[in-house]
Amino acid sequence: MREFLMFVAVLTACGGDDKPGNAPTGASARDAVVEAWKKAGLQPSAMTVATVAFGKDCQSGTVNNVDVIVCQYASVDEAKAAEKSGLEWVGATTGAAWASGSVVVAVADRRKADPSGRTINQLMKLAPK
Repeated sequence: MREFLMFVAVLTACGGDDKPGNAPTGASARDAVVEAWKKAGLQPSAMTVATVAFGKDCQSGTVNNVDVIVCQYASVDEAKAAEKSGLEWVGATTGAAWASGSVVVAVADRRKADPSGRTINQLMKLAPK
């Protein structure tokens, strides 16, 4: 399942008509990600400050009982460089991590609330590019 999600993440990042730089940057980038989830009918919890080794400006919560963390970076390049560390946060559980503009979004199904991977897939597709 994890390999499938990584494959989908690569396809999502590489495909479509999205042009680099279309994702929001700055303070509104994280809010734009969470807002996209809400508009799609997903149920994000309140995001709270999170302390992780790979980012200084991070917030975490859940979306449909899947753990999420969204970290804000000063630039798109910094976010892209932190993407692998986001995947390390996911660990051995089913999940994914990707850079979207100047944020890194990581999701982990630690509660086994998403056995089909549908929520994780939606979360990946909805993050602004």
